[in-house]
Amino acid sequence: MTESINLNNTIYLVSLFLFYWMLVNLASQNYKTSSDLSETKKNQQLALRDAESTHLTRSALNVLHDIDLDFTAEDFLSHAANTYEIVTKAFIAGDLQTLRPLLDATVLVTFEQEIQSRQSRREFSEFILISDPSPTILGVAVEPERVHVTVLFSPEVVHFTRSSEDTIIDGDPKKVVQVHHTWTFSRQLSNPDQPWQVLSTA
Repeated sequence: MTESINLNNTIYLVSLFLFYWMLVNLASQNYKTSSDLSETKKNQQLALRDAESTHLTRSALNVLHDIDLDFTAEDFLSHAANTYEIVTKAFIAGDLQTLRPLLDATVLVTFEQEIQSRQSRREFSEFILISDPSPTILGVAVEPERVHVTVLFSPEVVHFTRSSEDTIIDGDPKKVVQVHHTWTFSRQLSNPDQPWQVLSTA
């Protein structure tokens, strides 16, 4: 009789253990499934965002190519980077003759005023490019007569200004910093051979 009771107790304990083990596994599987779904959803959102970004860039480049069959993103970005270097160096040097054909009239006036103001204070600026400007097309806008392309430049530079007494009044000649400048380039639609001009800087 005692042996029968002990056997029943053992069976009961084993059954209880198995039931508890099944509950733990089931909870673990549910948690893992929830985590997997969350990760999958996150990956899908990232993929969608990347796809939308790629689509927008491709659409913008298609617009430019439709306007100018010879247009390529590589050539434009190379031109933009070259223009960025020429303009920044000419601005620092106060070289208006170099700036005139590259800048829109409104931008040219602003640059000219800044140069005259700096010269009147007898200050000397330096803007030294340490790395490539790394241009990136941010957007394209087409108007009835013109097309505008907005570009982000993110070079590493050394930038500082000296007073007439040769004192550093802005920046640090020993420090390399990364700057972010957004420029908009513009060109007439009716004349694809016209060079791009800088319409705005920020």
